Amino acid sequence: MITVYQANSSFDAKLAQDLLLFEGIESHIMGDFLQGGVGELQPQSLVKVMADENDFDRAKHIIQQWQEKEVSKTQQKLIGRNGPSEKNTFFKPLLGFIIFIFIVGSYFLSLN
Repeated sequence: MITVYQANSSFDAKLAQDLLLFEGIESHIMGDFLQGGVGELQPQSLVKVMADENDFDRAKHIIQQWQEKEVSKTQQKLIGRNGPSEKNTFFKPLLGFIIFIFIVGSYFLSLN
């Protein structure tokens, strides 16, 4: 068995293991229960996904593709599907200002 992925959490490791299993690669999670010792153990990647040496190249490639897709999804969420929108940066503050004026005006009209 050889390490094909060092996960940040047991959740990430389980996702990677399920992905590999879907592709027909048997793998095991090592160090899953060591996360409870954080603070007492040296800081390092404790959770690892391990696969057979014969499947190493294929497993590594599958996980690398998965990570690249996750990065591109995150970038799309941060930037927006069609790039940054100037409408959002102009109309949201304008709408907030109009609502503020309406509330202040309503308050002063209720005083009369």
